[in-house]
Amino acid sequence: MLSGFARSRKFAAPSYRGDLKTQPAFKPPDLDPNLPLLEAYFASEVGRAPEGIRNYHHEDPVAAVVRESATPASVLVLIVEHPDALRVLLTRRHADISYPGQICFPGGRADPGDASVEATALREAHEEIDLDPSLVRILGRLGDYYTQSGFRVTPVVGVVEPPLALTANPREVAEILEVPLKALTRAASYQIWRRVPERSQAFYAMEHGDVRLTGPTVCIAMGFYEALAGASSPVP
Repeated sequence: MLSGFARSRKFAAPSYRGDLKTQPAFKPPDLDPNLPLLEAYFASEVGRAPEGIRNYHHEDPVAAVVRESATPASVLVLIVEHPDALRVLLTRRHADISYPGQICFPGGRADPGDASVEATALREAHEEIDLDPSLVRILGRLGDYYTQSGFRVTPVVGVVEPPLALTANPREVAEILEVPLKALTRAASYQIWRRVPERSQAFYAMEHGDVRLTGPTVCIAMGFYEALAGASSPVP
């Protein structure tokens, strides 16, 4: 794997804790999603043609020249259908690679041989955690997300039934994690960290126990949440 954020095969942003933590004005209605809700969303007209996921962080927008030349990539938002609750699978990056300890969705840049964004997401998940692609039922895609470092990330949402026999790739993944899907669909899970005294820049994070999502990962989680909630009010 290449080192450095912009050149990395992955595209996780460094975890950042600002000097001032506040509860942001990000308040879609709280949800406790079930599988029929997910299936209905992705079967809907909106779900079949999703709008792009915006960068919720308070920073300069991704430049047009960066968007036009962005490298295609995919992540797998994998929903594990436990009997008692739906849970989302995440990975913690290995200590010996860039952005050690960052928690993110499995995924990476597209390879020339990938037939689709779904193929990229499934291949990457297989490489990272030995997930059998044949076990995953694809529900649909979320809108593209553009990173400051020049990736166009397409999140692919899939569902899988346990039990799963997963093995972390020791070169990339330190830990395989699961969090309740409803933790991602609670407004109180999201905070914003502002720089002091330069408060013009601020960065969102999602926290649940010892799991903390930042960078592109939290933006994808927020976009998924807003898509399911049908929230239309702007997030400042």
